[in-house]
Amino acid sequence: MKRSLENIASQLGLNLDTLERWIRQGKIPVSKKGSMGIYNTSELNRWAEKQRKTSFCSENGSSSQDSDSKEEGKLIDSNSNDDIVGLLLCAALKNGGIFHGVTGNGKHGIIESAVEHIPDYPGKDSKEILLQLMERERLTSTGIGQGVAIPHPRNPIANGFTEPMIVTCFLENEVDFDAIDDLPVFVLFLMLSPTVEIHLNLLSRLSFCLRDRSFMRFIRQHPDKKSFLSRIREMEEKLDNPSGR
Repeated sequence: MKRSLENIASQLGLNLDTLERWIRQGKIPVSKKGSMGIYNTSELNRWAEKQRKTSFCSENGSSSQDSDSKEEGKLIDSNSNDDIVGLLLCAALKNGGIFHGVTGNGKHGIIESAVEHIPDYPGKDSKEILLQLMERERLTSTGIGQGVAIPHPRNPIANGFTEPMIVTCFLENEVDFDAIDDLPVFVLFLMLSPTVEIHLNLLSRLSFCLRDRSFMRFIRQHPDKKSFLSRIREMEEKLDNPSGR
């Protein structure tokens, strides 16, 4: 099979530079010819499945792979252009971290506190991120109802940002967020993505979880990191394999 390297990177959820580096290092079963990548579909799918199971979201929240492995998250379908996203949400949540007892003075203060919890990455600019988040809030609140808010910038994060992350903040006290149902917020999922495609995938997966009543009851309890990631993993596997097979 032959496809552009850009297309392969997109379907695998990888940064293009990372894909090319892995090809040079022999870490991925793809060969490069100009701007094209050549691969065996079955072999690449087996590689992607192995990466998904071993590096994305273990039960104890740890990873045995190097940091670049966190980017990988999709499988290639030889018969379709549709992406089959792996445990992308679980990986993004683990990348961002889960924090409890987060405090702040009002909506702006809570978002500012959430920004302070964003893990470091090359080129990180907390002031710029906060500015983008507040610009987005001025358009319309990201308080989606049921005590949940999903702050995010209008545009993908640049300046060296390659791995999607969601910073989960369970609040010490509920905060008015101008939510659509007027209910105060008890949890924030601050979402940062390197591409629009990944942002939409993450938003879709998180929304799937939040539509589940039992999941909402679960997060109302402010679960610990291990329990939270384990439950997210179960939800994503349910989403990816609704038949249970």
